[in-house]
Parts: sequence; structure tokens; C-alpha cells
Amino acid sequence: MQEKNISIIGRQESPVKTVLRLSLPAILEQIMFTAVTYVDTAMVGVLGASATAAVGINSSCVWLIGGILSAMGVGFSVQIAQRAGANDIEGARNVVRTAVFTCISVGIVAGILLQMIAPFIPIWMGGAPEVIPLAQDYVRIYLMGVPFSILAMVFSPTMRSLGNMKTPMILNISGNLINCVLNFLFIYDTRTLSLFGHEFTMWGAGWGVSGAAFGTAVSNTFVGLFMFSAVMIRENPLKVPLHTCLHPQKNIILRMIGIGTPVAFERAIVASGQVVSTRLVTGLGTLPLAAHHLANTAESISYLPGEGIAYAATTLVGQSVGAGDIHKAQMYGKTCIKVAIAIALFGGLVLFLFPKQLMGIFSSDMEVIALGASVLMIEAFAQPMLATSTVSSGSFRGAGDSKWAFYMAAGCMWGIRIPLSYILSVVMGMGLTGIWIAMCLDLNFRGLICLLRFRRGKWAGKAVERLKAQSSRFDPVNQTPAEQE
Repeated sequence: MQEKNISIIGRQESPVKTVLRLSLPAILEQIMFTAVTYVDTAMVGVLGASATAAVGINSSCVWLIGGILSAMGVGFSVQIAQRAGANDIEGARNVVRTAVFTCISVGIVAGILLQMIAPFIPIWMGGAPEVIPLAQDYVRIYLMGVPFSILAMVFSPTMRSLGNMKTPMILNISGNLINCVLNFLFIYDTRTLSLFGHEFTMWGAGWGVSGAAFGTAVSNTFVGLFMFSAVMIRENPLKVPLHTCLHPQKNIILRMIGIGTPVAFERAIVASGQVVSTRLVTGLGTLPLAAHHLANTAESISYLPGEGIAYAATTLVGQSVGAGDIHKAQMYGKTCIKVAIAIALFGGLVLFLFPKQLMGIFSSDMEVIALGASVLMIEAFAQPMLATSTVSSGSFRGAGDSKWAFYMAAGCMWGIRIPLSYILSVVMGMGLTGIWIAMCLDLNFRGLICLLRFRRGKWAGKAVERLKAQSSRFDPVNQTPAEQE
């Protein structure tokens, strides 16, 4: 029986409609994720500046760990998207088989190693004495969910690579709602609440910051297991028997490493720069650290839609390259960038006009609100170019070229942001404002360079040629495990 076409680029609809059809679920997912993160941060913020700082001081390292591990998802999903573009169903399933084996193996090793280093992370970040114990409890519990998070990091982009944006959206939103409910129960002590004029006693574990970490770890575990189930148990084109996953294909792993390693290095470069920035902010005191963390959270509402559109760009460009269609790869990438810039302009306007209202969601401390609002207004001017770099990088990754984003991240982070942050905040005494000005300049320059490279258009043709060369070199790519034996 002939299986149905799994490519989505041949449908008779306009590029804008295709981009919006794929982007809107991902954008909604990102917005809902941010909304839940707002609630999460606000719940911790009620406990005071030290509690907020305990979460904030770990954020850069947590982002670094997640970014490195999620590089596997990019490496596998790009291969699936390209095979989908060529309507190579069995080849896509072989990628899934190898991904399952890799996730389980890496999850076990990462889980052990991360628990070993967890107590040292707040110390390395230079936390204040009153912050370190809280931060150690938070990061140790939070990292317990990482082995299961890896499943979500790989199988969420796997579903997106075939154009299935709704399932990851539903599961991620569900996971974050679970996180909110668990936070409500485990952060606070048992207390008396009033609802519609009736008072009742609400049980609470009273774990404080540790309760927030517990809620996140449990929700991450839920999302990871259900993402895995959605691919491996539910009927879909990528479903394979679990026992066939014991035979990973070397060439798929090598290509995953080739695509994923620059992504991991990019995340490492960006996160390490954020670690240095956080160290600079930590040196300014607990108040600026709390304002910095909350402003970063508030800012995310403006750029996360760009992340959602980047998912669509990776899928559409990846499938176009797999089909050998250079024109479609450029067309879909260009359309994604235009849509992202339009949304980013609106997001920047929100940051500029309502910074105090956004900061007020997370804190009642007027000093924290004032300082955070002032830096949000600066960041408003970076949003269009941030969206440009995010989506163009998604297009390049779909083409199998993940090195460019790494080069840009390394050059801009360490050539612009970090030196300028030190000069403006320490040498010139501008404090937190100087750090955010440096961030704004970095993001604008990065977006401009990415746009210039995209407009040249040579990246698409090179991607098709590179894929053809790899296909001829790796004949076993379309074989099943049984045929290889």
C-alpha cells in the first residue's frame, strides 16, 4: 500500500497563508507559555527580592543546559523535514528510531552529571550569601526533570518538521498550566482564601522557591513523556515499533552532530555571555538582579512570537531543500521574516508604552518596577532586528546550515555585548541601564548582518547541493535496520 505524501510545501495556497497556518499555533503556544511564566514569576516574586534573585541567578545556566540539549532536536528534526520534502517516509522513520535511542542514552547520562554540578551553580554565579541556599534548592529540584525534558526537546520539533504544530502547542500549554497549579499548591503555606464571598482553607506545602522548582520539574516530565507518546504510540506517519530503536544509524547520528553541534555552541556562546552579564548584574546588588530577571521575563512577550515563526521557517525551508526547490526555500524564508517583523514592531511598541504595567505584574517593589521599566524601554528598539535574526537563523537551520548562527552569536556576544556591557555599566557607571544598551546594540547588529546574508540568497542553492552530496555519500540512509543487518 502506497503511503500518503508527508510533504506540506506542495499545497495550493499562498505562502503567507502557509506561514500563518503553521506559525499561529506555535505563536499561541509561545504566548501562552509566556503568560504562564508571568504567573510563575509573579508567584515567586511575592516571596521577596531574595526569592526572585534565587530563581534569576540560575536562569542563564538553566537556559545554557536546555539550549545544548535541545540542539539534538534541531539536528534530528531538520533531517526529518528534508526527508519529508522528498516524501521519503521510511528515511524519516529511521531518523525517529535513532532519535529515540539517543534521547534515552543522553537523558540517563545528563541526569547524573547535572545532579553532581547543581549545588555549585549558584556559587559559580556569585550569588549573595542569603540567596545561595535558596538557589541551590531550586536548581537541584529543577534539574531532576531534565532527562524527561530531552524527550520534549527532540519530539516537539520532530512533529513540527511535518507541519504538526497543534500537538506540541496543546501539550506545552497543558504542561505549563500544570506548573501553575503545582506552584499554587507547593510554594505557599496552608492559608484561608475567599471565593465569591465564601472562605475556605487551601492546603499548601509551603516550600517557597523549592515549590516552584518542583512544579516545573513535574510539568517538564509530563510534557516530555506525552511528546514521546504522541510520536511513538498515536497513529502518525513517523510511528515506529519501539524495539526497532535499538539499532541507531551511524550516518544519522553523524549528521545530527553536524547540524546540532553549531546550535549547541551557539546556545553555549549566548548563554555564557548571559552568565557573564548576570555576574555583572549580580555585582550591582540584589535589587538590580531582581529587576534584570523580571525585565527579561517581561520582554519575552515581544520576541517569543518570533520563535514560533522560526519553527515554521525551519519546517518550510527544510522541506523545500529536501525537495530540491531553491525558489520555494527563499520564498518561504522571506515570507516568515516579513510576518515576524510586523509582529515584532507591535511587541516593541507594547514594551515602550507600557513598561511599568508589565513590571507591575511581577513585583510590588516600586524601585524594582522603576528600574525594570527603564531598561524595557531600551529593549523596545531591538525587537524588529531580533525577530529578523531569529527567523533567518531558523531558515538557515532548515537548510542544514547551523554554523552561521553560531558565528554571529560568538562575534556579536563577545565582540559587542560583553565588552560594551562592562564599559557602560562599570567603567562609565551606568549600571543595569548600560548592560541593556549593550544588549540592544548587539541584537540590532546581529539582525542586520543576518538580513544581508539572507537577501544574497546563495545559502539556499548551497543547501540543495550539500544535501545531494550527502545523499550520494550515505546510501544506507533509506534502509531499515533489518536491511542494514
